[in-house]
Amino acid sequence: MGLFDWLRPPPALDAQTAALIGRAVATVDPLLQTVGGHERILAESVRHAYDYCERVAMAIPGPFEISRAAFATDPLVHALFGSADDVEQMLARSQCVRDYLAGHAVVPPGQCCAMLGMRRHVTAGFGSRVAGEIIVHDEPQKTLSFADHTLAEPSPDLDGAHRRLAEAMFDGLLKGFVAHVDEVREERQELRDEQSVARAHARSEGPESHTRRLAELQERLRETVDALQPARLLETLVAYLAAPEASLRLDPVQLAVNRFGVIVDADEPQADILRFVELTTRDLRRWVVMTVRIDREEARAAVERFDERRRYIVI
Repeated sequence: MGLFDWLRPPPALDAQTAALIGRAVATVDPLLQTVGGHERILAESVRHAYDYCERVAMAIPGPFEISRAAFATDPLVHALFGSADDVEQMLARSQCVRDYLAGHAVVPPGQCCAMLGMRRHVTAGFGSRVAGEIIVHDEPQKTLSFADHTLAEPSPDLDGAHRRLAEAMFDGLLKGFVAHVDEVREERQELRDEQSVARAHARSEGPESHTRRLAELQERLRETVDALQPARLLETLVAYLAAPEASLRLDPVQLAVNRFGVIVDADEPQADILRFVELTTRDLRRWVVMTVRIDREEARAAVERFDERRRYIVI
């Protein structure tokens, strides 16, 4: 590399990376802009984190058709919902579905894609089991069920859904970092309050008994203040975004169930093998997630029927 190569300015950031950096700075702390060369410092880790979010979004299974008809024909959909009416209720109650339909009123009939998330529950109990020609009662068994069905990021097509999911995941990573920063700020305030109390006690009781405690508080306070300085905060953000898998990941799950939702051995004749993934985020609660196809007209009809029923009181 010659002298003129060293003097030549670095290439400009591409538009997407620059936009992602701007989003990160605005979300975490606008004062990060005061650090010289903050864009160059952030560029690699921001790009890495967003690329990881794209890979996670693309790895979500699907799309699966979610409809009343699919409940009767698809073992997975049958396991996810208690009844076909539950499918309609989910569509009717979903605010993002309502917003999507309102914003796409002139779109011709067809399907849209979204992410479906839900909580997995396994309930232990007793039931009956057929063993040959004998019915065995009070048999210990575990039942699989799902709750809190939630639709997110509806889009006209699967590519659009993946793109919106990647953006939402990147924003989620940033919000997770902000939550950590808020904890440090709360700790700083608590230390300041504790320091004020210790100083008051030192004035009234004499400094000898509180000197050590005041020194400890001062050191801890100095550490929190230093951690929140823009340059140090930028350094911590770079390290956080360089390892996004610690805050966002997919874990595969495979279970065998019968048509009643009872977990059974995979080799049983009536077993349906369910394969899905669970998403772990800053929420720490695990979501079963998949991409789904929804018929717009079925969703619109579900919303209209739900709203119509709410207008009347049956006496």
